[in-house]
Order: sequence, then C-alpha cells, then structure tokens
Amino acid sequence: MSTYTSELRAELSFGDVCEADFLYDVHVREDARSMGREVIKADWAKKRFGIEAALPYFLPALDPKQGESFVLAHGVHQPALLLSDDCRTATVLGRDTGKPTNKRLLFAPLVPGSEEDIEGLESGNFGRFPLPGDEHFSQNQVVDLRRCFMADGRAVHAAAAAEGFRLRSLADEALENLAVRWSAYSIRRGPFVAEDNGEKLLVLLLASGRANEAVALDIATKVAEVVAAAWGYEGRAVEEAGVAADESLPVDPVIERLIADLETLGDATNRALDALRAL
Repeated sequence: MSTYTSELRAELSFGDVCEADFLYDVHVREDARSMGREVIKADWAKKRFGIEAALPYFLPALDPKQGESFVLAHGVHQPALLLSDDCRTATVLGRDTGKPTNKRLLFAPLVPGSEEDIEGLESGNFGRFPLPGDEHFSQNQVVDLRRCFMADGRAVHAAAAAEGFRLRSLADEALENLAVRWSAYSIRRGPFVAEDNGEKLLVLLLASGRANEAVALDIATKVAEVVAAAWGYEGRAVEEAGVAADESLPVDPVIERLIADLETLGDATNRALDALRAL
C-alpha cells in the first residue's frame, strides 16, 4: 500500500504534509508570559549586529501595545500534517470569498520513525499515527497527534500560494486510517476505539463464564464490525450526499451508496445481535 499520492491533491487538504518557517510545535508552560515589542533602530542594529535594518525585540517586562499578542512559549520547528477537515480549511482560507481569514487551522508535528515504531503503531496507540515510507517518500515518519498546534489562516494562505509549503498528500487508504486514528485520539470514537473496547469485551465475557474463548472472540469481533460499518456509512455515504448537494451532482449514485452502506450496517448489526442473543 502506498502512503502518499504520486502528485499533490488539487488544493490544501486534510492529511497534507507541510513545511514553513512559521510551523512550530508550540505550547505553553508555567513560564509563559505576555511580551511587549520594541524596535532597535537600523543604525544601532548595524553597529551592534552588523545588520542594516531595524530589528524588533520582545521582552516580558514590556507592556504589550494595543492589538499585539506576543507570548513567550516553547516550540520546535518541524514539518507538520494538516488535521483540519476540508470544509474548515476552505472557510479559513476564504476559498469562496477570495479573502483568507484570521481563523486558525490545526496541525500535528511529524517526527522520524524507525521500522519498529511503524510496526508498533499499527494498533494500540491512539496518539501517534505511522506514515511508513513508500515509493514516493522513503523515510518513515510518525504524526504526533498529542502535540497539535494551530496556525493563522492568513499565514497558511500566503505560504500555500508559494512553492515548497505542501510537500506530500496522503493516499486514500492512508487518509481513511488517519481519520480513524484522529477520531480515536480526539473524541475516543470510531473503529480503532471499538477494536480496543472489543478486546476488553472479550476479557469481560471470559471472566463472566458466559462464553468460551472462541465464542467471546466472535462476539467481540462482530460488535466492533458494527462500529466500522456505521463509520463507513457516515464517512462515505452521508458525506457523499452532502458533497453531491453542494456540487449539484446527480442523486441516483447517492441513493445507491446510501442503500448499499445501510445494508452493510444492517447486516453487521443483525450478526452482532444474533451472537449476543445466543449467549
């Protein structure tokens, strides 16, 4: 399976890997302070630093001026992956209005990952998502969902218009897996969480004496499959209906997809019900 597409998607999208001077994995600690800004005059900057330009400087001891919001914080400059959904991104970047907004987009930093990291993160870890190297980009990387940060839409808009901001786009299957992992970490919902809870259900059934290992595993699997089917119905069929409405697409394919995904969900639900009722 390829992790990345051979070419960037048409527009900045969920799952795009980006790089810019202002993308910092930034966070505050107990030493966070607001800071005021002043400017060193060009002649003094040239004499002191050899720089022929006025230089701003920031000090916690200075009172912030009206409209300024500088804060002393901690951060590491790293490439980052866009986590905001595509509708949010379009709004923040002003694609309909032609004017970017001061709203913010959510990113997660990328860190290098070993082969052991990639293999170990395929399951059981909500907060880190593996991006194995492929034919388009050979390095293994890990998305650290635990360290999300936000960036101003105006800065992102300006950077996206220039070369080099968007590095890679995720392939469809990797995008789906990222959405599942992000849901698991951010709201503890979705197939990834259901798999984890299914393992706990198996343990519960075994401890209760109501089922042997084979039966308990079968029930836990079928219960998790209901969640996966519901996730697919919401994330594909219902979402495609919304897209079709927004773009004035034909309704027949939408109806067919809704029926197919609802049938899948119904079948999965009935299998789980039958297994539970047989206890």
